[in-house]
Amino acid sequence: MSEKLTGTMKKHYEVIFYVSLGTGMAFGTSSFMMVSGLFEYTLSLWVLLSVLLAGAFCIAIASSVAELASMYPSTPGVRTYLKAAFGNRTSLVLVYLYLIFMILIAGVESYVFALIMTAIFPGVSPILVVLGLLGTVIAANLLGLELPRSLQILTTAILVVCIVGMGISGLITTPHAWSDVLYLGFEDSTAVAQFPAAVGLAIFLFIGFEWVTPLGFGPDSYARKIPFSMLTAIAINMLAYSVFVLGLAAILPRESIVGDSIPHVAYLVGMFGPEAVYLAGFLSMLAIFSTFNAGVMGGSRLIFLLTREGHLPAWCGRISLRTGAPIGAIALLGSLAVVSALVVVTFELELAAAIIGTSFVCVVYAAFMLALRRLRRTQGEVERPFTTRAPRWIQWLIIISLPLMGVQALYSARSLPLVLSVIAFVGLSLVLTRWSVARSRRSATVKRPGFSNVNVRT
Repeated sequence: MSEKLTGTMKKHYEVIFYVSLGTGMAFGTSSFMMVSGLFEYTLSLWVLLSVLLAGAFCIAIASSVAELASMYPSTPGVRTYLKAAFGNRTSLVLVYLYLIFMILIAGVESYVFALIMTAIFPGVSPILVVLGLLGTVIAANLLGLELPRSLQILTTAILVVCIVGMGISGLITTPHAWSDVLYLGFEDSTAVAQFPAAVGLAIFLFIGFEWVTPLGFGPDSYARKIPFSMLTAIAINMLAYSVFVLGLAAILPRESIVGDSIPHVAYLVGMFGPEAVYLAGFLSMLAIFSTFNAGVMGGSRLIFLLTREGHLPAWCGRISLRTGAPIGAIALLGSLAVVSALVVVTFELELAAAIIGTSFVCVVYAAFMLALRRLRRTQGEVERPFTTRAPRWIQWLIIISLPLMGVQALYSARSLPLVLSVIAFVGLSLVLTRWSVARSRRSATVKRPGFSNVNVRT
């Protein structure tokens, strides 16, 4: 009986950990900023609908990712799935775009957190906060410090409960008429036309559910536990964001939300008074912990993988003999994150960086679904413990519409520097891909005096 009980608890603990990881990844401090950005694009009810539709899209995407993960369990999925479906070059372009997104988000998260700290402690330099935060995160990863899974579960649970509680409190208070909160505004053609762009941006609120796929406890985890966990995490996020959006719209006028990168501070202060700024700081601490602990620095795994394939310099794959931490990859990713954060802080580009990163992720997520369609045709014999139930037409709808929504989000921003930045980042990913392919070919060729070149397969 005791062994049976222990086994049952272990089984549930595994699923809870997966759910907390996927849920916590999506709740960064920048999530509040993106909610504010959605209100800048359209009206409150359309914001709610965009969150729900983006969540539905992500459920279908997660279901497809779960099938891919069951084909290639415990692998760095972003690279593995795309390489199997599209080959080396195309997958490298997409992987570099994904890494650019992670670097941009590290800067955005750091800056928004700094804004919270300056709201609590006026006079504190945002740059010092950013450098202190990233320095701590990088040092912890270089030392190989791994926080307990139970702490990840606890912090995520507290964060979700607080977010939902905030939303419910706003709904109960409701100083604005419900007719204003739920106003569709069909006569406002701009608000309606911006809805597809808002859906593309709302994808940002769910990014990270796929990071659970390399962390399966065992092969059997990919048959049910990981698929169930990803879908559950997205459903939890849909509920929390929806309640928060309604509560925010009920408490604050739209003009107060738009342009505020930390709207939850004004929201809490408006309901509970000036002391509530400390609660906002507490929520931001929980959010930044979940995001950095579970996700941003996890990009070092991709860098390490690319180094092992010969696409990056050998020092990027250096490992600490004492802790096993990929210190070369962490150092590279951390350094780029610091540069990103300093640029975002200096020019206050938090929303622009988030829009650029989200447009890249829209393309990558669509590529996941396209990869599944292609692998079903080319590798139909590969065993799949899990198979998505998303209809084919839904998959093709997302494959076509999601990148277009990301493009519309960029266009709707009406910012030439933003568009030029996207072009520059895409060009950078193409240049890095060409350089990486050439480097991997050179690393596979050994020159011996007096002999012709010999190709060595590693």
